[in-house]
Amino acid sequence: MRKLTSITFLVPLTLFGCVAETTPTSSTDQAITSANGTSLNGVSLNGTSLNGTSLNGMSLNGTSLNGTSLNGTSLNGTSLNGTSLNGTSLNGTSLNGMSLNGTSLNGTSLNGTSLNGTSLNGALLAGSLSDGTLLPLRIDSYSQGTGANSDISFYGVSYWMQGQWLPICGVDANGNEIEAIPVPGVWNTEADVPGGGAYTADPNQFTWSCRGKTIGKCVEMGYKNWLGYGEQLNSCVRMLRGDYCGNGHAYTADGQLVNLYDDAGIQLDTESWGVEAEWTSAGARCILDAAHTRYAHVGNPTPTCVTAGTLPVGGTCGASFDAGATLIDELPAF
Repeated sequence: MRKLTSITFLVPLTLFGCVAETTPTSSTDQAITSANGTSLNGVSLNGTSLNGTSLNGMSLNGTSLNGTSLNGTSLNGTSLNGTSLNGTSLNGTSLNGMSLNGTSLNGTSLNGTSLNGTSLNGALLAGSLSDGTLLPLRIDSYSQGTGANSDISFYGVSYWMQGQWLPICGVDANGNEIEAIPVPGVWNTEADVPGGGAYTADPNQFTWSCRGKTIGKCVEMGYKNWLGYGEQLNSCVRMLRGDYCGNGHAYTADGQLVNLYDDAGIQLDTESWGVEAEWTSAGARCILDAAHTRYAHVGNPTPTCVTAGTLPVGGTCGASFDAGATLIDELPAF
């Protein structure tokens, strides 16, 4: 059994997400890692990304570089299972709970004052690690998205380790802290097990999703589960990771270019590429041609569901969404 290192935070709305390594890394290095060391993907703003660098927010209507990690970086192999927002403090004073409205964190002071946005800068949270110990977390900064993503809140978040605060999502090439998005619900980070990689819409938990990693990338492409696009979000996460069998095992490699489009018209098909697969929140629904897949292109093992014959190959896969697919992805000629 393989397990992805990750972090989830429990709260009145919990968080899951990305933990940074002891030494902050660049945006191209940081990612939650799987047992074989592969990590997730680059940074996207509604579309195309390139090795962790956003193309000035420009979109190619669904074209994106894929990857294998859910969101942040590993913390010496220890995962953060939950952070309680009950007990959050600001400037030494306890807050009277936290809530999540879309991706906006909202707190209330003991005197009833509502706190959100930059007024939460400096707030301290307590994260619970998988070994049972607590990890102090701190909100460092806040910014609001623009345009189609004006409803997304971005936070700089740090964790306390070895006498210093380190950003959970690492830093970019210029040394700037990479922000995280608090996304409602949590993802199972195990691999090769039933339920691996699956999403749970827990009203008491949320996920810190580092920008440029799979969950955050899918959210910024428009798949916002708080607006009713949960199936598209979860299908996007499966697709970008190459989780064909829907068991948490990523069969792709970082940096593979894919064109994706969906049944809701959020991302459109603008490329004349070859179909790879149809996708749902449970993984791939079918593959058109086993030779025209990301796992074949990068030399990864054939997914177990393909060798077992449980994942259909061929036929009219990718011709339409009529058979129940939520997303379809295409690949350029190899």
